[in-house]
Parts: sequence; C-alpha cells; structure tokens
Amino acid sequence: MKLIAWDFDGTLVDSRPLIEAGMAHALDALGQPRSLMAEWLKYVGLPVEAGIRNTFGPLGLDYDTVLKAYRSFGHAEHEHLMRPFEGIPELLEELRARGQRMGVATSKRTVPLLRQMARFGWEAFFDPIITPDDVTHGKPHPETLELMQARTGLAPEDILMVGDTPFDLDMARAAGVPSLAVGHGFYPQEALAACGPRAYAPDTAALRDILLAWSA
Repeated sequence: MKLIAWDFDGTLVDSRPLIEAGMAHALDALGQPRSLMAEWLKYVGLPVEAGIRNTFGPLGLDYDTVLKAYRSFGHAEHEHLMRPFEGIPELLEELRARGQRMGVATSKRTVPLLRQMARFGWEAFFDPIITPDDVTHGKPHPETLELMQARTGLAPEDILMVGDTPFDLDMARAAGVPSLAVGHGFYPQEALAACGPRAYAPDTAALRDILLAWSA
C-alpha cells in the first residue's frame, strides 16, 4: 500500500449537516417537498450536478434552476457545520508520521475542497488531489484513479481507495484498485459489501487498525 486514496465527504469529514442544509434550502426555494431529500441523498458521492440530474430530471424540473437554487445557499458561509469524524485528524497525523503517502479522490470541486482542507489544517497531507475539475468522467468511472496512477507512477495494486459510498468502491473496482469501505458515512454495510471492498471498517477505530496493519 504505497498510497491511500481518500474520499473526502462521508469518509474523512462528516459533511452531512451541511449537505442537508443546502438541500433543504434548495427544495424550499423551488417549492418542492423536503421529502425529496431522501432521494437526493442517494446520490451523495457523485458530483453534485449528477445528483441533481438523477433526482430532478425524472420530475421534469429544469437542471439549471435546481443548481442555481442549491448554490444560492452559500455553502462557504455554513462550513462550520462540517466536522472531521472523531479520530480522523489523529489518524491522519499518525499515518503521516509513519511516512504513509496519501491522496484524495473526491467528487467535491477543487475550490471548496482546498478551502475546507485549510480549515482543518490538512493542506500538506495529500498529494495528489483529484477532483471533478481534473477529469472528464466523475465517479464511479475509473478516470479519477487512473489519473492518480498517472501522476504518481504507481500500479493499481499499489493504491488503496478508502470511501463510504458504492460510487467510491465501484470506481476502485473498475480501475483495478483495492478498496476499503467505511461505515460512518452515507451508506449501510450491505450496500458497500456488494461492491467488493477488501475490508469494511464500521468506525474510525477499526479503520485505524486496518490501515496501520496494511501500512506496516
């Protein structure tokens, strides 16, 4: 395991309160019932544009109108709603101290990602960082991890993808990259197990045990 490729939202950071606040704002602005949030949340882990198309396209709602309503929330002003999962900052520090190389493979755009990383003091922890701004095809297409391989010169088997969604794990499988599923994010164990991860970590303590064993 020469490189850990981390997903960000739902894996390192509990961003669910921020995501749900933005969704509630958009649904209210559109005059749509908040019950739609359950469907919209099914697509967390994909780029936000894909989630909007998948949720609202079948309802006949205009994509640009929904995206404008979602972005009008002012996510940057509400990032105090985000928190690293308990134990994650300490785990990242420990892995870094052991010389473990780490990158990020995310569906979050570059500007908010870097801003949020700076908020947590993680600017120097990850290289490379691959976002939807760097690829033509987002998760679960393998392009993100293929680009990570190209930038690092590593083989697929040298990378471990750590994520909380089927989109992370399906991307890894398509790229020939081993994966590790975490259970503190958006999806239940059953949904993740179907995607063939090498292991499952229900919480940060289990995640630490697995990663430290594999990085020894």
